[in-house]
Amino acid sequence: MDLDPDLLKELISIFKSELSEQSQVMTEGLLKLEKNNLSDDEYHKTIDAIFRSAHNIKGASKGIGVTDVGDISHHLETLFSSFRDKTKTVTPDIIDICLDAVDKLELAMQAYIEKTPLPFDLQTILNGLAQGSVGQAVASTTVSKPSTVASKVAKPKKIAPEDRQLESSVGSRESIRVSIDNLDRVSALMEEIQVNKIAIGENYKKFSNIALKIKKLDKIWKESQVDSACLDYASSDSQKKMLGMGNDEVIEIQTSTEQLNKIMQTRLNELTLLSNSLQDEIRMLRLVPANTLFRNFPRLVRSLAHDLHKKVELEIKGDDVKMDKMVLESLYDPLIHLLRNAIDHGIESLEVRNKNGKTNTPMISMNVVDEGNEILITIHDNGAGIDISKVKKTAESKNILSTTEMNLMQERDILDLIFRPGFSTKDIITSVSGRGIGLDVVKSNITDIKGSVSVETELGKGTTFYLRVPLTLSSERGLMVRAYGQSFVIPTSSIERVLTLNPQEVVEVEASQAVMLDGIPIPLRTLATLLDLKKADVVRSQQVSIVVIKKGWHTLALLVDEIMGEFEIVIKPLQSPLTNMNCIAGGTLSSSGSVIIVLNTSDIIKTALDAGRSARVALDENSTVRIESKPHVLVVDDSITTRALEQNILENKGYKVTVAVNGKDAWELLQRQAFALLITDINMPIMDGFSLTERVKQNEKLRDLPVVIVTSLGSDAEKKRGIEVGANAYIVKNEFESDALLEIVSQLI
Repeated sequence: MDLDPDLLKELISIFKSELSEQSQVMTEGLLKLEKNNLSDDEYHKTIDAIFRSAHNIKGASKGIGVTDVGDISHHLETLFSSFRDKTKTVTPDIIDICLDAVDKLELAMQAYIEKTPLPFDLQTILNGLAQGSVGQAVASTTVSKPSTVASKVAKPKKIAPEDRQLESSVGSRESIRVSIDNLDRVSALMEEIQVNKIAIGENYKKFSNIALKIKKLDKIWKESQVDSACLDYASSDSQKKMLGMGNDEVIEIQTSTEQLNKIMQTRLNELTLLSNSLQDEIRMLRLVPANTLFRNFPRLVRSLAHDLHKKVELEIKGDDVKMDKMVLESLYDPLIHLLRNAIDHGIESLEVRNKNGKTNTPMISMNVVDEGNEILITIHDNGAGIDISKVKKTAESKNILSTTEMNLMQERDILDLIFRPGFSTKDIITSVSGRGIGLDVVKSNITDIKGSVSVETELGKGTTFYLRVPLTLSSERGLMVRAYGQSFVIPTSSIERVLTLNPQEVVEVEASQAVMLDGIPIPLRTLATLLDLKKADVVRSQQVSIVVIKKGWHTLALLVDEIMGEFEIVIKPLQSPLTNMNCIAGGTLSSSGSVIIVLNTSDIIKTALDAGRSARVALDENSTVRIESKPHVLVVDDSITTRALEQNILENKGYKVTVAVNGKDAWELLQRQAFALLITDINMPIMDGFSLTERVKQNEKLRDLPVVIVTSLGSDAEKKRGIEVGANAYIVKNEFESDALLEIVSQLI
């Protein structure tokens, strides 16, 4: 039966979406069957699900005339029927045939839409499916029956999409389809509202200042009452008129200003509440379940493992968590790369696993957790783990880092080297990995969406990657700074820290300038010089403002003239011909309506590193010092508050301080660096302070290192224990005074 062309076009569009969904159902069902660990009830439910999917595709495709899709789904239905009747045993080879046929369904659909020949031999696919179901007497009857069923359901399947469309438009209020373009336009309008809200907020602050000045003027006016004698001395009519103005007028101005200020504040609060609520609702419209992306991963893992002659199971949890569609799409490449990496590098061959006594199933697990404004995705494999010594050796051989950097690095910093460009421990090139495209792609892509990636590993036990990404990309805040008299905004997401330092705290490291952060030298550059505004003047100020920015594995300290504060921004891309300007991400509007440049921190860092050692900060003569000029103290405490307090006290007295969060980290630092003093807490995870002190005092190279215990444990037994393990001093936190700590430190160093 001929269909109206417009209706047919609409039905084809609907069927294409349905085909994708039903193909996914069949793929997931086939992968479940392949594991061969289903109960009878689960087996029959899975078979019924994939049979219904093939049956529905067959009926719908026949109804709209997509015959090639109908033929493949017909043969799939027949094969699934033999699974259900258990006249055919499910084997890996048959699963391969079925999965290949499912792939061909969408290829056939695309060829139908584009009016092009099939990119595969249809008869070969049909023969493979037929051979998979042949061998039993019932096979021929099973083949003939579905054609009768198909003829009966063809007409309803042709009408059903139309009925659903009608129901969506007039009868159902549960959901409607909205195009991404429409959502983008609504989001753009929401951004304009945000811009105006920010401007109104800034103008309200200015008006509040005016209201405050009027209030002061009113007070002064009341204190200076004007009598008739003053009027006689007025030299002009205008002065007499001003002096003769009654208090009523001044009071009215002051009262009106206060009322208007309150009204503006109320309206601004309401506007803020409404705009934030509207923005949140628009964000929610863009949220989609993670399984829209993850549902393809089991099939991908199976194929990759098959290519490498491995057997790997994938377990996914939390894939019902919703996130921004743009964020989810941006995660595809990084997640694929991590899965490939886990299969190729992480999971050992069965022979190696058996040799090492690993009897557990090779497994990759993915877990998605909603943490409010962030989504945490973990990818864990129970493979070989990462050999830190091999990472270090590879980094040195490929000149990825200098000897100085290596000596300053903790174990987790060395592990982060796997994210640097060109890093690979793979000895051979394969179709899966080892082509020079490493985990730096993962780091770069995650950073582009304002996320972060980290890794933990245990040799012989496995590796876990942690990906933190924002729930949505809609919101942004920025820090306004001034350089050479101009204002710029640095996105807050790229800022690691803001500092105020003495010029004398700039250090020389390998003939380049740097500032020290947590014992690590950070390259220092002047923002005005990087932006080609001018060559920086000599810094003679007692204090300089530093903004530390980070992108990927690179960190940079920027010297700016002034830090003006953080505020909400809406970044607008620049228009042609300014679209590709170096170091500029776009612009944002100030309260006065003027455009403020938003800086591209990736370009800033790249420009700074390319400039190298020639781009020096000009300082007063003899103002820079060398790293070795200060006694180096190691502070160990799992409380961030205590660490910060002790670090601040010591640094203010000129000591260089490195911090660690537990005894294990501290011990690793002690193996790589020389310290003048160790200050440690007792109760800490992994390794406590007593164990750390005892290990230090028993080590031939470290036994002379002074150790100060600072703890809340103040009993005589605990103090005795501190003396027994070799501590040189014991300070109880509730008796803690900065002068006492400094006095002990000065005595011991």
